Amino acid sequence: MSLSITKRPGVDLRCGACIWKIFLETTQHAVKGADIIFLVDGSGSIDEEQFKSMQTFMASVVKETTVGENLTRFGVILYSDAANSSFTLNKIYSKGKVLEALQQLVQPDGSTYTGAALAYSLQYFNAKHGGRREIRVPQILMVITDGAATDRDRLKAESDALRKNGVTVISIGVKDADRKELETMAGGDTSKVFFVDDFKDLITQYKNISSTNQRIGIRFLVGLLCINDVKCLILAFSLAAYNQTDLVFLLDYSSSINLEEHKMINFTASVVDNFNVSKELAHVGLAQFSDKPKDEIHLNTYNNKTKMIGHIRNSTPNSGNAYLGEALVHIRDYFHESKGSRRDVPKNLVLITDGNSHDDVEDAAEAVRKMGITIFAIAVGDVFYLQLLQITGTPEKVFNVDSFDSLANIKKKIIDEICGTVPDDDPKIGKLEKRDVPD
Repeated sequence: MSLSITKRPGVDLRCGACIWKIFLETTQHAVKGADIIFLVDGSGSIDEEQFKSMQTFMASVVKETTVGENLTRFGVILYSDAANSSFTLNKIYSKGKVLEALQQLVQPDGSTYTGAALAYSLQYFNAKHGGRREIRVPQILMVITDGAATDRDRLKAESDALRKNGVTVISIGVKDADRKELETMAGGDTSKVFFVDDFKDLITQYKNISSTNQRIGIRFLVGLLCINDVKCLILAFSLAAYNQTDLVFLLDYSSSINLEEHKMINFTASVVDNFNVSKELAHVGLAQFSDKPKDEIHLNTYNNKTKMIGHIRNSTPNSGNAYLGEALVHIRDYFHESKGSRRDVPKNLVLITDGNSHDDVEDAAEAVRKMGITIFAIAVGDVFYLQLLQITGTPEKVFNVDSFDSLANIKKKIIDEICGTVPDDDPKIGKLEKRDVPD
């Protein structure tokens, strides 16, 4: 497998990050969204399996992006002998429905008239079709093709016309695509040209983010793209505020923690303060546990960060012993749609505890993770490490500090990790089992 990115080698094709980079280059302010149209080659040289790989790749871009009427909008144009719009920028404002529409695309078959398709795509960035050029929303055309254009003589003129109208063209070439043509469409800017040798690599580049197969946060990838560019780095770190996440805190309020509870509460509030709490972006919840779990804030309780932080700071501990296993069973209910959780949005659970549980945690934690939820365990003091591993399923999600005073030292790392999670491709949710766990 070979991936060529001329300007900044070593950065893989996880185009959620690539798109954010283009955002940074096309505006001087932190950006909340963009108009993105996929221009997809559906010619006869692409077989059914290869076309599915292109669909999966487009889905990976959508999953990395905050979709909404006032956020990022998507459209798709398929082309071969002729170009045809599958859906426009003002047709779908839901991430889940965009993903469904991508799976329903039908390959047109025929020759590769890329130049004509570029000309056809320009009109779909207009206001009539949902384009927001007038309010300076970045507009991006992502061209995905596997071969040389039948009308290659039109590529420069038509792509130049797009750029003249404020549209950034990103070229993604697969297999037999012509690199010179890809560069022509990108206006000679090789940082906007990507190439893979095989259709399957489109999927691989999304899934295998690093050599250890760990998912790396969007802010880290953008940081790599922004090497030696201080302004770019400053803007990149501001993008975390615009990530979608369903984030729940589970706090140990047992007797052992009572004297230090205010430090844990202050830490939780300071982490929440780094997210854009709103209906479209970050949904945040909070529960506490001791002898029994206690609900504080569900994911649909607040869309106002100030009110939420006020509630966090005023929460009252129950006291008692730590029964974390029971709390993990209870917390699964937080991640259902009736409580404000959303499909295709990264789901994170942050546990903060200072002691060992009086009940078993392994099965309960595994059931949480099978729902597609990433668990972070923050241990304060001397906590049984094996128990923490049973909870998170991986040592990379375990954070240990000596005291509550040291929590502030790991805040940035926790925020980066949360911003880097992506939705599970195949969460094994099933039906929530009814347990005799009182509220």
